[in-house]
Amino acid sequence: MSVSIKDLLAKIGHELVPDLASKFAINTFAKATTPRPRPYSLWSDQKGKICDYTSWPSLTDRTFSGRHLRAAEESYTAGLPEDAPYDGTGPGEHGVITGLFKRTETVTCPRSSLLFPTFAQWFTDSFLRADSADRRKNTSNHEIDLCQIYGLTEETANLLRTKSGGKLKSQMVGTEEYPDNLFDSNGEVKSEYVDLPYVKNKKYASIINSFNDAETRKKNYFATGLERGNSTVGYAAISTLFLREHNRLCDELNARNPSWNGDDERLFQTARNINIVLLLKIVVEDYINHISPIKSSIFKLDNSYAEEEEWYRTNWMAVEFDLLYRWHGLVPNTMTFGGTTLAPSEFMIKNDAMIEKGLGVILDGSSKQRAGKICLHNTPDFLLKAEHAAIKMGRDYRLRSFNEYRVQFGLDELDDYDDLTSDKELGAELKALYGDIDNLEFFIGLFAEQGDDNELFGDLMLSMVASDAFTQALTNPLLSKHVFNKDTFTKYGMKVIKNTGSLADLVERNVDNPETVKASFKF
Repeated sequence: MSVSIKDLLAKIGHELVPDLASKFAINTFAKATTPRPRPYSLWSDQKGKICDYTSWPSLTDRTFSGRHLRAAEESYTAGLPEDAPYDGTGPGEHGVITGLFKRTETVTCPRSSLLFPTFAQWFTDSFLRADSADRRKNTSNHEIDLCQIYGLTEETANLLRTKSGGKLKSQMVGTEEYPDNLFDSNGEVKSEYVDLPYVKNKKYASIINSFNDAETRKKNYFATGLERGNSTVGYAAISTLFLREHNRLCDELNARNPSWNGDDERLFQTARNINIVLLLKIVVEDYINHISPIKSSIFKLDNSYAEEEEWYRTNWMAVEFDLLYRWHGLVPNTMTFGGTTLAPSEFMIKNDAMIEKGLGVILDGSSKQRAGKICLHNTPDFLLKAEHAAIKMGRDYRLRSFNEYRVQFGLDELDDYDDLTSDKELGAELKALYGDIDNLEFFIGLFAEQGDDNELFGDLMLSMVASDAFTQALTNPLLSKHVFNKDTFTKYGMKVIKNTGSLADLVERNVDNPETVKASFKF
């Protein structure tokens, strides 16, 4: 893929009819690297050890994250510039690499709203789930499965269901529907939720107790499918939107299928199937089209050919995919909803603004505030700890250099820092730290590489995001040609799927006064 990705996509979109353009564009990215199975993963016979050869577990044990390339030589990692956690006072002699991310002044994204990073965090949280106890491992199902509202297992789903009419548990606040509260009026976990995985292992407690006013935050803390379901008010808003759509689908399916006799299980499973495919359509036709560097909406959710392609393989999230999605530069220092500006401590682990103002106000406010830009020197201070952890993770598992990953994804090696960025000061800073560009580490290069003014990021980030996204979205079992039909979704479900192509379509069906709510990734 030595030609410009932007030029290639534009050429495909200009010369081919829409359906063929989507297929060729998707295959261009899907075939940019070798297909799964990958020879290597983060598996090793003991924690802290790197396995740099192919083994049966590295080919089959998906509890460990995959990896695109064999581990780098120890001498490469040992020769990287020293780093340490950022201390908040300045780069100093240590923490200089983490310091590359510190926001000096906010650089805004040329075309993304705050809704874009809000959705990105919510979306990727379901499958990029490094185990905090052993970061070699991924606790996800490696699928796009809406576990944000259904949980990772049927046991969790059962705890979140009403067991009547196929619906998920919820609460009404005025005319608005929200997920049920995890805590009762006394601040204790409700008895019906004590067996949720993140309640049993106390992860919820470590999250909420990191705030001095934990008891106050319990009031509007939702019972969700994942432990991080209340991460930000925006994250909770997206989950609320899909919960409302699930329960709306249940009502429609129940009314349209009297022969089901209100079968709770069938209603739940059918509504969930439809809801997951709605998410897949939104991801491809709204989210990825926004990421694309060309203006036309070239990508379509087309399941007519994927099963015939070499890249149609079992899903397996890779450590590189996990790291490249650390888009912290998109996050602004404050968020404004309905005229109220919130600091991080007010929009994290706190849903009060949504309860007070309504779901539509949160989504509308997110769409009308500009996001930051994905680049170095643009991460807000409260996320620098996460940047340091990502740098450390890349080094702990000996990821290879930025140029080696470019070659792996069909791109030319860069000869100099001038090819990486037009920012002479940044180029000089990186050269002083790494010397030859061949030494530049993967994680830093991803965020230093500069696209054109209207592009969200550089070529390698775009290639890797698109390749992993397409080859792990279009392999969803619900899209199989033998499954994707009215027997699975009902005639009504197929119509809803056909007529949904954006997050705005869900908003139109599920918020009060939808005509007043903007819901767009584009600013």
